[in-house]
Amino acid sequence: MASEKPKSRIRNLSTRYLNFYRYGVASILSAIAIAFLVAGYLAYLGEGHLSNLLMPVYWCYFIFIWFKVNQRVYHVEFDDEFMYVVQKGHDLVIPLENIKDVNLVSMGGVYRVDLYAKELFGDKFYFKPSLLYPFNHKKKEAVVDILWANIEKAKSKKQHFQRNALHS
Repeated sequence: MASEKPKSRIRNLSTRYLNFYRYGVASILSAIAIAFLVAGYLAYLGEGHLSNLLMPVYWCYFIFIWFKVNQRVYHVEFDDEFMYVVQKGHDLVIPLENIKDVNLVSMGGVYRVDLYAKELFGDKFYFKPSLLYPFNHKKKEAVVDILWANIEKAKSKKQHFQRNALHS
């Protein structure tokens, strides 16, 4: 009997406060946007300058961009062979060979994962390793380095196909 290699432990890449990050920060930003709009409207009524209405619109646009970017931030885990993207109702399993690149894209600590082949949500998605990212970046980047090592190991493995298998 051949001894099998034990299954690697699943490591968490995302913060456990991801829901707070998505919905708590979203509600705070929404409250700020409403306060800017109300203050701008009241200043417009008092002074009559159109610029009082435009400045809150700019802030609302930046908040809208934040919502669009963070719409694709998911809870992500990985092991030696797969990356698991936890979504509402189901998990998506992505082989590590399908991952093209993992990059830090924001100073707040949001990483982008680029894929070779599209999945259900497209060819890229995001994850946030920590709410306090700038302060604990060394610890979180060490986990991303382990992910990179697993990706390189998975890409270097030779895939074994059956002789009569259909290749696409």
